[in-house]
Amino acid sequence: MKTIVCTAIAAFIAQPAIAQAASDRSFSITTGVDYTTGKYGASEDTTILVIPVSARFKTGDWRFSATVPYLQIDGASSIVGSGDGGPIIIDPNAPRVKRDGLGDLSVGAIFSAMKEETAGVNLDLGATVKLPTGSASDGLGTGKTDYSVSADTSKTFGVVSPFVTVGYRVPGDPDGVDLDNTFSASVGASVAFGESVAILSYDYRQATSDLAEDSREVFGAFSGPVGSANWTLYASAGLSDGSPDLGAGLMLTFKLF
Repeated sequence: MKTIVCTAIAAFIAQPAIAQAASDRSFSITTGVDYTTGKYGASEDTTILVIPVSARFKTGDWRFSATVPYLQIDGASSIVGSGDGGPIIIDPNAPRVKRDGLGDLSVGAIFSAMKEETAGVNLDLGATVKLPTGSASDGLGTGKTDYSVSADTSKTFGVVSPFVTVGYRVPGDPDGVDLDNTFSASVGASVAFGESVAILSYDYRQATSDLAEDSREVFGAFSGPVGSANWTLYASAGLSDGSPDLGAGLMLTFKLF
């Protein structure tokens, strides 16, 4: 599921290959639009529009980020936004409601534990905290704090860089709901075309409740420079009822220094 924070991450994945920092420090802003639609096991589609704004600061081996999204959700009232893990599906057959507003703030840090030039492989270790800034009563968030950790490894073979990402998420439980901890994984590769990069991956995520299926989808993106900025155009297709049927988005990243 590529929604909310994941849309900004899609842009960040492509950045290192096409816009290396000239110094040890850099700061960038990413924004754009993300659209998904799917039934999630219900009889009607739920559509989710996300406009995220992300700030990213890199210093040495560390990268820090903060993302807050504007959300518009049109679907079952108990399909709610939940930051970088995609929507929480509590009851896909709840009454249909349209709502919008700011979602949950996610802050994260990534440490470059191994680098290919010295260790033969890249390894990044990350941690993210999702803070309950979105309205739980409007279904824009769960009203609880979530914690997640991740590990990403990659290696370059000419213009192709295969990667594997695994993650583990501990969601906060909303009142009256017991959400499960979830495992996620992505397997894919990026391919460099001069200053542009293409990405293709298969993404899996366990469901947070027994009322939903695990999410399985394929994801593709293409990123390149435009003036002093980078753009990332991407699309996804769901392979299970736990993921959106279709998704698409466009991100723009502006490097400030």
